[in-house]
Amino acid sequence: CIITSPVATQSGYGHHAREIVDNFIEQKNDEWDIKLVSMPWGHTPLTFPIPIDWQKRIISLPIKEQPDIWVQVTIPNEFQAVGKYNIGVTAVTEGDICSREWIESINRMNLIIVPSEFAKKVLVDSGVKYNISITCDIQVVSEYFDESIYTKKNTNIHIEELDEIHESFCYLFVGHWLQGVLGEDRKNLSGLIKTFFDTFKNSQKMPALILKCSGATYSVTDQWDIERKIVELQELYSESAKLPNIYLLHGDLFDQEMNALYNHKKVKAMVSFTKGEGFGRPLLEFGTTGKPIIAPHYSGQADFLKSVIALPGGLTPVHASAANKWILPESKWFTPDYNVAKKEMKNLYKHYNKYLPMAREQKKFIENTFTKKAISKQYEDVLSIVQKSIDKLPQMQSLQLPKLDLPKLKSVTDKPKLPELKLPKLNKV
Repeated sequence: CIITSPVATQSGYGHHAREIVDNFIEQKNDEWDIKLVSMPWGHTPLTFPIPIDWQKRIISLPIKEQPDIWVQVTIPNEFQAVGKYNIGVTAVTEGDICSREWIESINRMNLIIVPSEFAKKVLVDSGVKYNISITCDIQVVSEYFDESIYTKKNTNIHIEELDEIHESFCYLFVGHWLQGVLGEDRKNLSGLIKTFFDTFKNSQKMPALILKCSGATYSVTDQWDIERKIVELQELYSESAKLPNIYLLHGDLFDQEMNALYNHKKVKAMVSFTKGEGFGRPLLEFGTTGKPIIAPHYSGQADFLKSVIALPGGLTPVHASAANKWILPESKWFTPDYNVAKKEMKNLYKHYNKYLPMAREQKKFIENTFTKKAISKQYEDVLSIVQKSIDKLPQMQSLQLPKLDLPKLKSVTDKPKLPELKLPKLNKV
């Protein structure tokens, strides 16, 4: 079994890949010879410290022989049927439909694993749109949080940068700031910042907004670019306007540091205006804190956001500035009702304790449903499907020749002596 994935990258696909690898090894290591191919993911750093055992399993391309099981963790257009049995793992796209090419690509595989019901629906709906029958088996296997890391018991790490924040009430956003004009980037971070300014400007007492944010990299120029975008939004207001503070945390934080950030006493709630998620891991992880969450109840995160402040809104066309070959310009994604969002942020700030029972219900739900132990059963079911399928594949058989009844030959020692050769006597000339 060969798993090719961005296993060492600091990306959403990297996190998902590590869950795939971990569960495959944990459940099938005694039966399968599992090897890994480490791939890049855009410009995200390959800095995740993967275990020594995994490092020893890494092989380089090209592979020398056809694997029985081939697993690819990537976007669908890169799927290749390399093995005898082929598995594709993908979060699909944030829009409501994907390309025809992606539907044709998933049909190269025997099995597709997606992390949410939303991702599966996008594939199914796209197949209907293009009138293409989906021939592969699509299975939903959720992502999960690591309960040994994401817990209030593991908050002894000190993030010095937070000491510089003088506000005691901060909203937190976690995610990338990607392409798109105001209100049209995928995480809708520009729309969030603009709404935050509109909600609390000129208030006598104001909360702050912490952005754990980057573009595609953690470079200094990337940080400058994020800061420039924030300043451009501030400049939409008059110089006399008093705006709430925004703090940028730009850089690489490990899981333990993220947990400390989520549980920090100044961080009171998470807020997201995301247009769409294949899953939405930061929202899941933050739910372990028992603090309130403001977010759309749409796309991948709808599987696990049950007791949150759900933002209403509707599907709107993907703006040309945000569209690319993965997010189609003819697709749609979610735009929240900004007026309702302003009311919800203000109400949460004024009546915070009122929302804590709901947040504790959310914490209880995900701790019962989205731990590794809970999701391992889903992996067990899918791996059972794979095992049954490969058991039916033709197996190489050793050649069994009939035993021949040949006459017994005499050994060399039994060979009769040849008669001595007698040459005529020669006369000397």
